[in-house]
Amino acid sequence: MHRWYISVLTLLILSGCAGFDSERLFEAWPDDQTRAEEPVETIVTQPDEEPYEQQRQALFAQPYIDPLTDYLKAHGDNADHEPVITQIRHERDRRCQVIAEDYAGEPATEQILSRYRAGYNYSCPADVNAFAQRVKQNQQNEPPPAVVVADDNEESARPDPQPEKVREQSLSDCYLLTTIRNFSAAKVACREFAENGDPRSQANMAMIAHAFEDYASALEWAQKAAPVSGPASYLLGQMYASGRGVEQNPEQAVYWYDKAADLGHKDARLALERYREQKPADGT
Repeated sequence: MHRWYISVLTLLILSGCAGFDSERLFEAWPDDQTRAEEPVETIVTQPDEEPYEQQRQALFAQPYIDPLTDYLKAHGDNADHEPVITQIRHERDRRCQVIAEDYAGEPATEQILSRYRAGYNYSCPADVNAFAQRVKQNQQNEPPPAVVVADDNEESARPDPQPEKVREQSLSDCYLLTTIRNFSAAKVACREFAENGDPRSQANMAMIAHAFEDYASALEWAQKAAPVSGPASYLLGQMYASGRGVEQNPEQAVYWYDKAADLGHKDARLALERYREQKPADGT
C-alpha cells in the first residue's frame, strides 16, 4: 500500500502536479476507507402520530367532557391512531366517574336528576341512568302522602296553588327581562332558578354578567349551561374568540360556535363562518 502511494505521488510530481489537490488526496484515502468499513444506518420512517398527539393534548387541556365524546364519535373507528383513541376514551370515562361520584352525594330527587341529565346525559348516559334508578327506587320507598279529610268550611285544608303560580311568574320574568335587556332586574329574577339548575336561567345569568363585564361570572354560568344551551354555547364561542374572561383559543371558539349552531342558535353558523374567514388575516 505504501509503495502504491509513493508511486502515485512520484507520478504526479513528474507530470507537473497539474490539477493536483494534496489536501483532498490525504483526506479522501484514509477517511473513505474507514467509512467503507462502517455499517450504514437504515432510517425507518414511522407513521406521523404528531397531529393525533396534539389533538389528544388539546382535548385533555380543556375541562369539558362533551368535546371528548364528540372526538370519539367522529374518529372512534379510525384504527390508524387507536392508542390515542383509547387514551381519550379512558379520560372521558374518568371524568364521567368523577361527576358520578359528586352526584352520589346528592339527594335522589327529580330536580337533581333533571340537572344531571341536562349537563351530562350526552357523554355519561350510563351514569345518569344509574342515578335515575336511584330516584325511582327512592320514590317507591317513600310512604304515600297522608290523606287529610277536612270539613267543607276548612278552606285552609285545600292545597294552595299560589306558590307554584308565583314561581312560574318569576321564571317568566327572568326570561322576559333578559330579552328586553333589563339586566339589573333580570339578574335578581334569574339567580334562584340558575342556582337550582335551570339551563336557560344559567345562560341568562351568563349574558347578564358578560354585559356588566363580569367575565369570570359569565364564564362560570356559561360553562354550566353550554352543553344544552345554544345561547350559552354561543357566548362561550365569543369569549374564546375575543379572549375576554378566558385565554384566547381559536379551537375552542370554533368548537362552541359549532355546538351553538347544532343547538339551533340562529347566529352561530354565520359567526362561525365569519370567524374562520377572519382567522388567517388577523393571525389568531
